[in-house]
Amino acid sequence: MRKAFYLLCGLGLLVPGLSWSQSAKKHSGVIYWHGDLDEKKVALTFDDGPNEPYTSQILKILKDNNVKATFFMVGKNVEFFPNTAKAVAEAGHVIGNHSYDHRNMVLEMNPHIRNEILRAQGAIQKATGQHPTLFRNPYGAHDVLTMRQAEKLGYICIQWSVSSKDWERPGVERIISNVVRHVHNGGIILMHDGNKISHGADRSQTVGALSEIIRRLQAEGYQFVTVPELLNLSGVSKSNTATATP
Repeated sequence: MRKAFYLLCGLGLLVPGLSWSQSAKKHSGVIYWHGDLDEKKVALTFDDGPNEPYTSQILKILKDNNVKATFFMVGKNVEFFPNTAKAVAEAGHVIGNHSYDHRNMVLEMNPHIRNEILRAQGAIQKATGQHPTLFRNPYGAHDVLTMRQAEKLGYICIQWSVSSKDWERPGVERIISNVVRHVHNGGIILMHDGNKISHGADRSQTVGALSEIIRRLQAEGYQFVTVPELLNLSGVSKSNTATATP
């Protein structure tokens, strides 16, 4: 059986991942990029939300297709759209931490990095009742200090292996093609329901592409799962999250 791979922070080396008979738990200095290359499963991930009306439109499409996804939320946007964040949780999707205000933290020192992560964590917990344990760096910038602080706070660091490039707004067909042409077993697919902290940022192309992406990949035999399910992460699933607070 082939393995997953992850990045070893500080050395910049790609090294073999865990055997998939085990759980991919919090391993020091690693970033997970994809799941088991032998299993025809993929995980949809959405960054930078919540962002209305697009997050709610995405939720409807996912519900209509019986698909669960993983949403990496920006804390400031959660504070602006707390009911939407709550709706994501109540729909059974997994929520990850994407920092408080989506700053590039590569040049930041430890106190600011921790503050970014903890403020986002607090906003997510207040709105949804979920304690996130997945973290994705803003801009995908996986510097050593940020990874180290995220790990100390109990987070598992997640990147992606397939990008829709929807932030470029290249058109619905191009977004579909960017995913379908590059998808692979165990793929973590990057899409966006928001744009940093720009409230109401136009994600209509992402919404327009989503149903067709799901249809085509299901026709090819892919099963859609959450990131914790894809990586067999113990203790990080929609089934054990707390009930959202009123």
